[in-house]
Amino acid sequence: MIKKSILFFIVICSISVSAQRRKQDWTEQVKFSVDPHVKVMASLGNNFLNDAFGYFYGFGLGLNTNLYKNFGLGVEYTYFLANIKDRDKFGYLGAPSMNNFDWYVFHKDKISEEFFVEEILGYSTYRMKSPYLDNSGDFNEGNGGLNLGAKAIYVLDAEGFQEVVFGAKLNFYNSKIGNQKPDIAKYYSKATLLNFSVAYRFNF
Repeated sequence: MIKKSILFFIVICSISVSAQRRKQDWTEQVKFSVDPHVKVMASLGNNFLNDAFGYFYGFGLGLNTNLYKNFGLGVEYTYFLANIKDRDKFGYLGAPSMNNFDWYVFHKDKISEEFFVEEILGYSTYRMKSPYLDNSGDFNEGNGGLNLGAKAIYVLDAEGFQEVVFGAKLNFYNSKIGNQKPDIAKYYSKATLLNFSVAYRFNF
């Protein structure tokens, strides 16, 4: 009876240590980072955003969590301003601003000790606001769409706390504007946005 109790105790301890070790191994891979960034974004193709605006430029902040085996989750907020290229296309409105959130999953590939690449896939939300020229208020428009892209990461210090990040991303914009003519609806509601970013990343 004593031998069986001792054997049972040893088995329980082994399972507990093994589970604790697996949990520790998993949590050791969890890392966080913060990315202050600047971005430039332009619309591609035949659509309202491309014809009305030259480009969008902005700044913001990103937060990332590496969860398991170089896979993780991230979110970026960017505040954009835009230059009006064609006043007739944009109408009786002032230059717009845009609040943009990018939510995404990423996978990180190690190229060398100092260089990494991240692949990104996610969803974006946009809120564009433009003042009426007669100061009677603001025109607001909300929309969303998929995003995908990649980031090149260069490590700045031996400890790996500081990195510089260069990013390129496609954002698919869909404001769901309805019209009886499909071509007109597509022209005003859908666009593909290409943006480039530079960020300073701090890992902790």
